[in-house]
Amino acid sequence: MNIQAESVAVLGAPFCRGQKRGGVEQGPKVIRDAGLVERLSSLDYSVHDFGDLNFPPVEKDEPYMGVKFPRTVGAANKMLSGAVSRAVGAGHRLVLLGGDHSLAIGSVSGHARQCPDLCLIWVDAHADINTPMCSPSGNLHGQPVAFMLKELQDKMPSIPGFSWMKPFLSSRDLVYVGLRDVDPGEHLILKNLGIQYFTMRDIDRLGIQRVMEVALDHLLGRYPSLSE
Repeated sequence: MNIQAESVAVLGAPFCRGQKRGGVEQGPKVIRDAGLVERLSSLDYSVHDFGDLNFPPVEKDEPYMGVKFPRTVGAANKMLSGAVSRAVGAGHRLVLLGGDHSLAIGSVSGHARQCPDLCLIWVDAHADINTPMCSPSGNLHGQPVAFMLKELQDKMPSIPGFSWMKPFLSSRDLVYVGLRDVDPGEHLILKNLGIQYFTMRDIDRLGIQRVMEVALDHLLGRYPSLSE
């Protein structure tokens, strides 16, 4: 099948076990009901809505080293990674509807399987780069970036449900935009790895246009031939 570059895939991931509160699993339905597919179609994209993934329950998913629902979150992200990889491999640009932030493990790793030179701009008030060793809550929605980074693997214990997951990003491949609430362990990781980040104060001071220009220059600087 010949798919145009303007083809967009929409995929729902109704999932909430990366944190303790229910409700975020309703995200895909709420966003669709708000008219996402119609809005994308009105922009002359060819939109393919692949519906929602179905995440089977995992029995006896006890906490491990303080990490809550590790097997459930690991299995859901393994399924999601495969679905994202297939959609991107078919030529679509993917829009994922979550779901809590633990889903970034599957979403970003699925893209990385098709795009080995992937870089990541993380727009969030939170860094989500706690490791299981320093997480204040044990909730995996605050830890997805730690699973992605090669430099943190010596800080990552073998969490049940994540044997499939291999790190694929280096610290230079990552830029944060909009940070304002970062845990102490995360501050240390950002400093030690020299990760580029912009706080909300930086955005107020520089403006979002300048912040994004610097962020993109930083990422393109990984490949000098592209930044000339």
